[in-house]
Amino acid sequence: MLKTYNSLLDQESKNHQGQVEPDLVRKLSLFSTTNIVIANMIGAGIFTTSGLLIKEIGHPILLMVLWVAGGLIALCGALCYGVLASAMPRAGGEYVFLSRLFHPIFGFLSGWVSFLVGFSAPIAASAIGVSEYLARSFPQIVDTGHSSLSVWMVKKSIAIAIVITFTLLHSLGIECQSSKWIDYS
Repeated sequence: MLKTYNSLLDQESKNHQGQVEPDLVRKLSLFSTTNIVIANMIGAGIFTTSGLLIKEIGHPILLMVLWVAGGLIALCGALCYGVLASAMPRAGGEYVFLSRLFHPIFGFLSGWVSFLVGFSAPIAASAIGVSEYLARSFPQIVDTGHSSLSVWMVKKSIAIAIVITFTLLHSLGIECQSSKWIDYS
């Protein structure tokens, strides 16, 4: 059931039994969140697909028009998120929006879909893109003297190593922050 805008503004964090739930703490600044959103919108696609697109389209101006059109579509989505965030000023993003607008199961499912598709796939694609750039910039890295299958394996191994390395770095950063070694505020 859809709720009205005013009821969303006045609503406390209550579960379906009427009990008040603890809220997440909002720690990121406007600058940090803006940069995160820009990085998520642009991603690595502009670096990895532009050459393929220009080959298919044939004209750089048309490619720029397509990027601008995509940017306008992304801006519409960002403005919608801005309205939702101002109506529901709680940490939690899509989970909070969908849980309050419809039902908590939709927030739960959105979290899993984001984890499996929205985050994992772009991270893997970015790592593959970086390994391709490294392979073309430094051919001696992947030159094994064997078949193209071994070159493919080296590129994918580099991509896997990139994901593991940055996962460990992020985990260490979270550990440092939770232990109060580093203050990001």
